[in-house]
Amino acid sequence: MSRAEPQRQLPAFAWQGLDAQGRPAQGRLNAADAGLARAQLRRQGLHQVQLHRLWWNRTPQVRPRDLALMTRQLAALLRAGVPLLQSLQMLSRSLTSATLAEVVSQIQAEVAAGTALHEALAHHPAHFSGLYCSMVQAGESAGILDSLMERLAHTLEKNEGLRSRVRSALVYPAAVLGVALGILVLILVFVVPVFEDVFKSFGAELPWATQVVVHLSEGLSASWPLVILVLLVGIWGWQRPQAAQAQIKKTWDRWLLKWPLFGALIATAVLARWAQTLSALLSAGVPLAEALGPVAQACDHAVYERATLQLQRQVAQGAHLSEAMAQSGRFTPMIVQLCATGEETGSLDSLLARAGGLMETELDDQVNGLSSLLEPLIIVVLGGFIGCILVAMYLPIFRLGQVF
Repeated sequence: MSRAEPQRQLPAFAWQGLDAQGRPAQGRLNAADAGLARAQLRRQGLHQVQLHRLWWNRTPQVRPRDLALMTRQLAALLRAGVPLLQSLQMLSRSLTSATLAEVVSQIQAEVAAGTALHEALAHHPAHFSGLYCSMVQAGESAGILDSLMERLAHTLEKNEGLRSRVRSALVYPAAVLGVALGILVLILVFVVPVFEDVFKSFGAELPWATQVVVHLSEGLSASWPLVILVLLVGIWGWQRPQAAQAQIKKTWDRWLLKWPLFGALIATAVLARWAQTLSALLSAGVPLAEALGPVAQACDHAVYERATLQLQRQVAQGAHLSEAMAQSGRFTPMIVQLCATGEETGSLDSLLARAGGLMETELDDQVNGLSSLLEPLIIVVLGGFIGCILVAMYLPIFRLGQVF
């Protein structure tokens, strides 16, 4: 079974008009052309619509933290006995995120027109993942939407917590390295040429270390067209269709896993998120073969997404999950053994939740150890680089002083 090709992104339109009660309304939507956009708005009860084509379509993103908060608020309203339509209306008026409030308002209109909640959510894949829609569908089918929304909010919060821990471990060294490399480039491009003019007046042969730094400075000064070209290619690649972006992300994710320290950290975070998401779906009553699809999306990692989709195909063909995981080579022996035990005892959801908790603890230990290791390592390495450049620049002056 092959995956469907990504759909071509439709043009975006901003619209203004009046709703069925005559109140002003506005928003944005995607449609093949302006005529279809107007027809879609008329079906929603809007009239006197004005459309504007958005040529630079940068879809506002919803922060995972805001989505988790909205989910928990919806769960609280439903548990308090507030009807779904009224709960969605209250949320659309109280949310602080304008983008999310607009999306909830559109979902409310679709639900009022008779669409199931999980189907209305599926119409906004940029904001609601397969995990979100699957758990909502399970809650609607079982009549326990309020409790499923609480469990979903808990899962979203834990997944975002895992991402935050990885970001906290990667942002600091990346920021320090970025600043240090910027300083090195400034020294090589602007400071070294000044020393080079002084060195030429000496008339003597420069030490090899100084020659290396001078050649490096000349190379950087002459490579600015290449830098501009790389930036333009990067912008062009970012604007390419989703298939090209997915291929770039796949290459990037595979490359990061090969790093000595960061690779293990990223793999642990992804596996913890994988186990917690699958546990939540199984606890909600979603069959294993169906749950693995949303789990692949929740991984947010191209390598593990592909591995999970392969697991889904093997499980659908009758294979055991633990055996397929062992064959993939992407899962640790601990989580494979827990899955095997869960399949034998019928408690796969609880054992996966336990595996996710163990990996969270391991992730915390890795983050703390990596932070304590990187700080002195970065200082020593960058200090050595800058020190070597300074020594290479002053070495001809020291030799000149010895001559006199």
